[in-house]
Amino acid sequence: MISILHNEVERLRGASNELAMQREAFLSSGGTIQVLEGPNFKPPPARHEPPPRLKDDPVKSHKSKSSFYYEQFNERMEFVSSIREMAKTMSIDQAMAATGRSESTMRRASFEGEFVFQSRCIDRENDLKLIERLSALRDVGLSRRMACIQVEISAKLLGRLETDYDFVYPKRWTKPKPSEES
Repeated sequence: MISILHNEVERLRGASNELAMQREAFLSSGGTIQVLEGPNFKPPPARHEPPPRLKDDPVKSHKSKSSFYYEQFNERMEFVSSIREMAKTMSIDQAMAATGRSESTMRRASFEGEFVFQSRCIDRENDLKLIERLSALRDVGLSRRMACIQVEISAKLLGRLETDYDFVYPKRWTKPKPSEES
């Protein structure tokens, strides 16, 4: 029994002596102490890393990177020129449908190529359907923001509908006064 604290050793000496006497009594009565094998721990195999790669010649890698850049640039300019041709006769929505690309891609191409698309065609029938739906939401008491979310339009489109068709969607709701209700 090894302990740094001398008092602890003295305190446990009685229990240690009793355990030693029990062990002697067990062995003298014919008992044997069997030493068992410990658990079989097998450590994982050593990890083998691939050997480190040698760096390429900086001159060669620089040339390949620059040629890759020029290829990408040329591809991008071809794309922008094809979009420029579409922009002469199409709106941005029509070009998006024709190419399958997003609006942000089309706008980025028009910025890079310094051109503009044809103006969007306004669909009067669709606008009147939107106004009808918005009127119903307004009558229910939905806010402008929630109505735009419900109809899936932007606040800017709602503003255009208000100016083009003399449609009114209030910006703030006020509670009716009690004298007005009766």
